[in-house]
Amino acid sequence: MRKSGGLFFTIAAIAITLIIWGNPLNYILTAFAPPSEPVRPSIFSLSTPGLSIDAGALMAHVRSLPQPRNSPSSKEAARQYITSRLADYGIQAERQAYGIEQERLTGVASGVNIVANIPGSDPTAGSIVLGAHYDTEIGSPGADDNGSAIATLLETARIFSTQADSQSDVLAAAADPLTAPKSIRLVFFDQEERQIDGSGLLGSLAFTQQPGNIADIKGAIILDMIGYACHDPGCQAYPPRLPIPNLPNTGDFLAVLGLTGQTDLNQTDLDQTDSDHADLLGAFAFSAQRIGPTLLTLPVPQSMLNFFPDLLRSDHAPFWDKNIPAVLVSDTANFRNPHYHTAQDKPDTLDSIFLQGSAQHVVNAIAALISQSG
Repeated sequence: MRKSGGLFFTIAAIAITLIIWGNPLNYILTAFAPPSEPVRPSIFSLSTPGLSIDAGALMAHVRSLPQPRNSPSSKEAARQYITSRLADYGIQAERQAYGIEQERLTGVASGVNIVANIPGSDPTAGSIVLGAHYDTEIGSPGADDNGSAIATLLETARIFSTQADSQSDVLAAAADPLTAPKSIRLVFFDQEERQIDGSGLLGSLAFTQQPGNIADIKGAIILDMIGYACHDPGCQAYPPRLPIPNLPNTGDFLAVLGLTGQTDLNQTDLDQTDSDHADLLGAFAFSAQRIGPTLLTLPVPQSMLNFFPDLLRSDHAPFWDKNIPAVLVSDTANFRNPHYHTAQDKPDTLDSIFLQGSAQHVVNAIAALISQSG
């Protein structure tokens, strides 16, 4: 996640307060956007064995990724690891290089995104993007930022690439990409972190600027740091002078940040896009009803983005800019993790149980979303 100032959760904290103190998600969505029913597939179970995250595999990925991943050689080693694991699951990955001509002219480094598709049963149903950046801050091993997310993408790839082996289980078959209408598009972004010239989010910007990449996207789930938890009172921080009382002071929740209201400033009326954003939040809310860790869905009014640029710190922002529904899933980064962007962001600092639960929420939400035909 890119370095930024202290207002990342100013608006989000308002929603946290409302949720914690007895108001359900539907109340929040009603307050900020037109009501929309959360995604609730008729044959989907969070206890389906075929959809279960392997905690050991998650941590093995985190430990096996090169640390850090900011030099050309270390990023190439990371790409080799990612594509090799995808190949193990029978998934072919495509490398999308960008910025080569710009590098020749200006010296600004080019990058490489990795894209892999798990097709659904209906080519016209569109796709759900699951994305995360694989580069790190200079000098940081990047276990939480963003090895935790890359590990989750790889576990998601394993789970959904092998669902065909569970055809005898009707619940597993409901999440089988061979029978679920929508496709899953896994995207591993380069150059999310701040570059030498001060730029960032370069990989996701390059991805969303290619019409062929985004033509059929129905929604995007972007992961940025989902493996760190703290349980001592006072370990969860918030921006200074935040005028909201009674916020949780322990960092054992996973935040899902979404958008409500118009996403295109040229729109004069609210349209289907709003319900699409709510569907993404609703898919996570459905998961939150069944398992831990605590999951807080945070709808943010689009009209507030100009006042809170920290809400645009990660790879979800280019999707919002293209009017594509997207959510950011995070453990709140520097408001919780003291190792953020330091040499101490190591695998042993992660909470493996929290990471497993966070990853399970992601898999549950993906299964719910790809099972919808609309």
